[in-house]
Amino acid sequence: MTDIVARTDEPSNEARMLQYLFGFMGSQAIAVAARLRIADLVAQGPKTLDELALTTQAHTSSLRRMLQLLSSLGIFEEQPDGRYRQTSLSATLRSDVPQSLRDYAIMLGSEFVWKSWGDLGATVVTGLPAFERTHGLPLFEYLTTHADSAAIFNAAMTSLSSTELRTILDAYDFSSFERIVDVGGGHGAFLYAILLAHPKLSGVLADKPSVVAGAAALRDAAVTQRCEIVGADFFSAVPEGADGYVAKSVIHDWNDKDALTILRNCRAAIKADGKLLLIERILKPANLPDLARFRDLQMLVFTRGGCERTEAEFRALLGAAHFAVTRVIPTAGPLSIIEGRPV
Repeated sequence: MTDIVARTDEPSNEARMLQYLFGFMGSQAIAVAARLRIADLVAQGPKTLDELALTTQAHTSSLRRMLQLLSSLGIFEEQPDGRYRQTSLSATLRSDVPQSLRDYAIMLGSEFVWKSWGDLGATVVTGLPAFERTHGLPLFEYLTTHADSAAIFNAAMTSLSSTELRTILDAYDFSSFERIVDVGGGHGAFLYAILLAHPKLSGVLADKPSVVAGAAALRDAAVTQRCEIVGADFFSAVPEGADGYVAKSVIHDWNDKDALTILRNCRAAIKADGKLLLIERILKPANLPDLARFRDLQMLVFTRGGCERTEAEFRALLGAAHFAVTRVIPTAGPLSIIEGRPV
């Protein structure tokens, strides 16, 4: 009688662990492909390796090996004739699509980012952010003195925001507001999307002067008459008198003390019948797969006490700033909308 050997398509624990260990290599390869605009080049049709190498001025054999790794991951596809074509994954790296991740990929592959991750071990032991140990300055101070890195960072934040806007607008009705202040709103992509969707709404973009200087979208004729751009330090004050305040992916950058300062400044500025919206990732219970855990570790590496939080932690923080949580609204993406009212 023939022995029957049980087979499974599941990878071994060793193979799974190696996939995780090799992850940083894939991230770097994606970042290089993004910088070289490979996805843009194959957008109109498959390209030969020689065509791609010539256009990008890359070393042909080295480019081939990188593209073959990415193709093995489903990022690009090598055809039988040797040409490389777009896939649904590589299309997210195009620069001309509304939800492009190209700039975010470039940031994660930039030296000022990946170099800090090499010091994670010291951060875990000491509690001090690896970024500050590596670069000698806290992240946001570093960005004010390194224009090239700041441009990469701000473009990445806008890029990531572009993938999230639709799900936020689908999940929440902003038409109930008259005037909305986007606290720490960066280049204004989020506020622009809100104003474009709600023609009767006016808005204020509030962020550091060096940041709002790049708010090109808000100078669009469709919204410019309804929008004010203000250079502001949200640790000192935020623009007053609006009935809506939003802070998207802002509070997670800061420890509880600093986050509370921002929230109390919003409380001092908001109308009595206004609403505050925190748009953040909410951590899932322990042991569940959760991309927010990666972002939480990113906060550990890059900031002094920044972190992702549970719903209970957000409720406690808002309560300490004299806001009552009225709703927690999940979106179809990774973010949730935590709505509070002043009390």
